[in-house]
Amino acid sequence: MTLFPRRYAAAAAVLMAVLTVPAASSATAGTPVQAPAPRAADIIDPPLSVEAFPGQVKEACGIWKELDWPAANRPTDYPVANTRFVIRGSNTYRNRSGDLPVDGSYREYDVNPRTPGQHRDAERLVRDPGTHTVWYTGDHYENFQEIASGCS
Repeated sequence: MTLFPRRYAAAAAVLMAVLTVPAASSATAGTPVQAPAPRAADIIDPPLSVEAFPGQVKEACGIWKELDWPAANRPTDYPVANTRFVIRGSNTYRNRSGDLPVDGSYREYDVNPRTPGQHRDAERLVRDPGTHTVWYTGDHYENFQEIASGCS
């Protein structure tokens, strides 16, 4: 007795061969597997005025300017004036995949205030304190667009 009718025998033989062949391994025993290199983000051109970005970006620029673009050694929640919200930022953005100019140093800042204890979303401002250049990412560092004016 066969598991497959005769007309499916060729297809069944191929399927059985595929299922019984051990999977190829990219590493031999004792050899560590190297993680893939980080994918570089896309830089969206041209740089635009803050007015061309979503409204919350301009609001965040105002909040961070009011806080004098703080620089802390670790992520810090800052109270947003006259609200019950906090906004996190000021920690180092390491630019590991070289997404932004490699000669810069960067700090990251949230765009959207949140209730204390809530999770952060994907929108960030990344600022070079030396040049005062500010970049916006709406998708957690997958794409960056420079804010040419109105945010530094």
